[in-house]
Amino acid sequence: MIHGNLDPELANRIVKGIPLFAKFTERELSLLLDRTNVCSYRKDEVIIQADEHNSQMYIVLKGRVKVVDITVDGDERIMAFRRRGDYFGDMGLLDGNTDSATVIAMEPCKVLLVSKSVFDEFFLENNRALVQIIAVLCRRLRDSWIFNDLIGKNDAESKIRATLAHYSKSLGSQDSNGVIINSIFSQQSIADRVHIKRETVSRVLKRMRDQHEIEMVGRNFKLLATFFEKFEQSKFSRSLSSNEH
Repeated sequence: MIHGNLDPELANRIVKGIPLFAKFTERELSLLLDRTNVCSYRKDEVIIQADEHNSQMYIVLKGRVKVVDITVDGDERIMAFRRRGDYFGDMGLLDGNTDSATVIAMEPCKVLLVSKSVFDEFFLENNRALVQIIAVLCRRLRDSWIFNDLIGKNDAESKIRATLAHYSKSLGSQDSNGVIINSIFSQQSIADRVHIKRETVSRVLKRMRDQHEIEMVGRNFKLLATFFEKFEQSKFSRSLSSNEH
């Protein structure tokens, strides 16, 4: 981690685009930024360690991070991604407990750090901002419910389809004939995400490629029209779509 000076113009431009700050006045925003710091993290550097007390909220100004659960064998199970404009660490500030997951930089990142005292002053005493925080926490909780339902009740192919569809919404970019997921997933990471064997993931993905539902663009998944047509027929399509709002 490298501490650096905050570029006021850059911070203002990014922070203004974050729904959390949408109702802040110019004066409120200026006062808040005057009392924050910015840090740079290298690729693969740990930002938050699971089970450690956290006294800051982190707002991603540049780059992407992954939220992971580290298994007893030292493997990473990806739980979520956060990118420019997203924030994390807020739950620990709200309830005073330790963070339950580890957050790791996926690439060089710049992160705005908001201390607990600043958080309490500008967010807990600002009803407009507090409503935004509650909305984000509810969305994350719904996300957790959906994937727990997938893991507990459904066949491997349904789990994989719902996982890819979810990441196409949060990490995808449209091109002429599909959606490219802008993150690299190994077959093992998908298997860990939904609690199935890697060999099963390999078989399902091969079948999807053979049926022209997905293809690879470099090391990234590209979901084609046929994939979305089949997914729309599943009962999880509505759940994942409503969770985005």
